Amino acid sequence: MNYTEIEKLKYTLANLVRQGCMIRIPNSGAEGKVVGVGFKPYWTNPIDSKIDKLEFNIMDAYGRIMPIKFNYVTGYDILSQGGGNSEKTNCISLDISVYSPNKTRNTDFNEKIRIDITSEPAKKYCQ
Repeated sequence: MNYTEIEKLKYTLANLVRQGCMIRIPNSGAEGKVVGVGFKPYWTNPIDSKIDKLEFNIMDAYGRIMPIKFNYVTGYDILSQGGGNSEKTNCISLDISVYSPNKTRNTDFNEKIRIDITSEPAKKYCQ
């Protein structure tokens, strides 16, 4: 990732949270309303190539807040995006690449995690 890709991802995720979006992360079984998103470092430098920490605070159906953290985000692929460009999108499905040194030697050190986010209150996610 480069500086502009990091900033675009941060802007898109923050914009969806402002809209009161729903999120589903199948790998961790998390599903609910996003009440916060955080990034480390908060201010991106032009030399940055990764996000050290990406954290979602998700409120489940019972009102409990669950923090979901991803360390060392090295890239992302947008699988589908509804509603136009990143400023007006109402749903997005993406794969986030997370550095995982625990993988075997013959495979890539990046693990892909699917995230589905929608601003629709009914739990209808992008396909």
